[in-house]
This record gives sequence, structure tokens and C-alpha cells, in this order.
Amino acid sequence: MMDIANLRLRFDGEEENLFHGLDIRVEEGEKVLLLGPSGSGKSTLLNIMGGLIPRVIEIPMKADRLQVSDDCAYVFQDPDSQFTMPTVGEELGFVLENKGVRQSEMKQKFTAVLEAVGLDVSFGKDIQELSGGMKQKLAIASALLQDSHTLFLDEPASMLDEESARHVWDTVESIWENRTVVIIEHRVEYIWDKMDRVILMDDSGGIVCQGTPEDMLTNHGKLLTAFGVWHPRSWENAPVLRRAKPSEQTLLEAQSLDVRRGEDSILKVDGLKIRKGEWVTIEGANGTGKTSLLLALMKLIPSAGGLYYRGKKIRKTKDIAGGVYPVFQNPELQFITNKVFDEVFINLEMHFDKTEAMRQTGNILERFGLSAVSHLHPLEISTGQKRRLSVATAAGGVPEIIMLDEPTFGLDQRQTFRMLELFSEMTGAGTSIVMITHDEEIKRRYPSRRLLIEDGRLAERTAVNDAPVNQEV
Repeated sequence: MMDIANLRLRFDGEEENLFHGLDIRVEEGEKVLLLGPSGSGKSTLLNIMGGLIPRVIEIPMKADRLQVSDDCAYVFQDPDSQFTMPTVGEELGFVLENKGVRQSEMKQKFTAVLEAVGLDVSFGKDIQELSGGMKQKLAIASALLQDSHTLFLDEPASMLDEESARHVWDTVESIWENRTVVIIEHRVEYIWDKMDRVILMDDSGGIVCQGTPEDMLTNHGKLLTAFGVWHPRSWENAPVLRRAKPSEQTLLEAQSLDVRRGEDSILKVDGLKIRKGEWVTIEGANGTGKTSLLLALMKLIPSAGGLYYRGKKIRKTKDIAGGVYPVFQNPELQFITNKVFDEVFINLEMHFDKTEAMRQTGNILERFGLSAVSHLHPLEISTGQKRRLSVATAAGGVPEIIMLDEPTFGLDQRQTFRMLELFSEMTGAGTSIVMITHDEEIKRRYPSRRLLIEDGRLAERTAVNDAPVNQEV
């Protein structure tokens, strides 16, 4: 059992506490889903419930009662943050070594757990060569190997394709009997009805209401929507957006593109044209090369074939600097300043005078819900806030094409819908959006073109959506 009473916590540099006397109790063997807006403290609460705060992560906090788990395993929102070894086998072996498992028994356990999570890679595979979704599967495999009594799962399926997400949740459910499980997740359709309790938190880390999944939907559905959290009926409130109407002007073109990883060809693109003002999704299962394609289109990884921007051959990344802007899957990779405000301002000041650049920076941060953290270092804010900031920097850079890798990963319903509205406005103004996403609702409703990577090739999935729900207005 975990029991926390009158919890107060404040991050360095913040004037207000995150938690103002929070009380929470999780019974032995209970399955609990934590919901709340981005930045509400869900991940921080998980770290407290497992004892990482303050034992490992030193953050000033107080509580009248603090009974937490001493036998727990985590799957963090960012899988890279929990890896300690360079290869898949060494990472899994590190877990088993700490449990005193004989080396002769390890291989069999490696094979079983990788099969359980659907990760088909060699034990010697370098972790940094895995896709985001594959890393997420490895993080889940590591947690399962610990065989702990309590599982803390922070967005474990956020970067997985539909089949993989379903498979992972089936695997977790198959081993969670008699275990305590606390989950943060926005793709709740797979697990909602399987929870014992759903807890809704507000923007300042307080508990608004809690109950069974049925009770929460029946009696608190409007409240769930008002706080912008994901629930099974969330997409009923999705924005209705104008379908992007691209011009005939080609901005970016790839001819006979062969994307390579070392000596291996991982993806071939016979021909691809990105037109001005279109919204394109790149789809495919985990590990098929979606991220590699975006990186190749920006000359960030090696490829053979021809790449052209506005008719001119691209030889180096600097040939498209300013015109094509990336938003990486891991937002921390692109932060270059020491303040949230400066991350947006630094791009705008290249296009406007200082006064106008500051005004527009303030407007962009307000729109992305980042005004309250504008004074903080980009690495101090929540994962969802980092994601929003990475996209905000692209909005400030005034590029012609924005390449986005899972831009809605880690975002609540409210922020996701705001971002989709922004993308619609941008395409309407002539900016091209190229985005990787595993979200079926986004793929079905919004892009003007859908591209699919399958069997090592990129193909047109459909010129328009299979079953468009949104109508042009």
C-alpha cells in the first residue's frame, strides 16, 4: 500500500508549490490511472510514490505521512532517461545481474521478455540505433524483468503503433495480477475499462475527483473535458478544421532516395514531392524508418539519390537552413538557450526588430500555454511542456516546411487540439507540415496526404482520408 498525506513540493526557481497538501492512497494490488493536464505533476507524483524523490532526485518536499513502494519498477515517459548500458543485451543483463540471476539463465529470459513486448532485435543491437517506439518496448521489457510488486508506467505506449500498443497492454495485463499498477497514459482506449480507479488532477497538482472508470465518464465527463485530459470520448470534442489546399508549387523533392544505416539500406523512396501548404503524415509500424526518412530529407543522416529544395540540389543541411525546420522526437535535442522565452525569441529576432520579436514571442508562448514557465530553463519544465516548446520554436522560425516527429506525444487533449488548430492555420498560410504520428484519429481526420512506409518503401496511402470526419468550412 502507498499512502501520502499533506504533500507539499516546490521546484527550485518556482514561487508556488506544485502540490498544496495532496492526499493520495493506493491499495495493495489496485490498478490506478492518473489523469491531468500537461504540467500538473503526474510524473513527479509517480517519482514520489516510488521513492525516487527525494532519495535519488533531490527536490524540497514535505509530507505528514509518506508510505511509498520499496519494490517497484518504472517505465519513464522518455525511455532514454532510464537506459544505463549501450546494447540491448547489456541493458537487460544489468537488470538480471542486480537480481542475482546466473549468466547461463539470462539468454532464455532475454528472449522471452523481448518476445513478450514484441521487440525483434539482436542482443548486441546498439540502443541508440533503435527507433523511439523500439526504445519504449525495451524500457517496458526492462521493467518486466525486474518482476517488482509495483509498476509505475508513464506514457508507456505513447510512441507505439496501434498493433504494438495493443500488444504491450495485453502483456502488462497478463502479469499484473496481485501487483499494484499506477499508470499515466493518454491512449486510454486500451485500458480504461480495466482500471479499478481513475484520478483526475488539476493544473496545480490537486485531486479534483476520482472514481471507477464508469463513474468518471458518467458523472464527471464534462469535467474531464474541461481539464483537457484524454478519455474514451475525447475525440467527440475534436476541432473541425479546413482541409489543407496545397498549391502546385513543389518545395522539396526526393528522387530515387536510398536511406542507409551503416552498410544497410533501410528505406527506398522512388519519388516524393512536398508541395507548399500541404499537411502530410508519415505512417508505418515502429522501426520501419519514419524518423530516418525525416532526417534524410534534411541531410542529417547519409542517403543516396537526389534531394532538391525549390529546384536546387541539397548537398548539406545548411542549404535548407531556415526554410526547413525539424521538431525532433526528443525535444531536448534542439534546445540551445537557458530560458524558455529565449528558445522562441532567438528565431524571431532574425526576422523582426527586437520589440516585434519580443511581442510575437509572448504571443506564441501564451498560445502554447508556456507563459508561466517562460523564465525557466527548458530542461526544468515537464515533458509535455518541452514538446510544446519544441513546436513553438518552429512556429517562431517562420519556415516553409516543418518536419515533426510525433509532435503530440505527451500532450493532453487540450494542448493536442490547440496544436492541430495551429497546424491548420499554418498550412492555410502556406507552410507545409510533414509529421510522423501513430494517432489514428489524427491520421483519419486532418492530413491532406497520407504516406505509408512498409517493406522498406514509401508509398502513397491515400490522396485524401479514408473516412474523413471533419468537413471543410
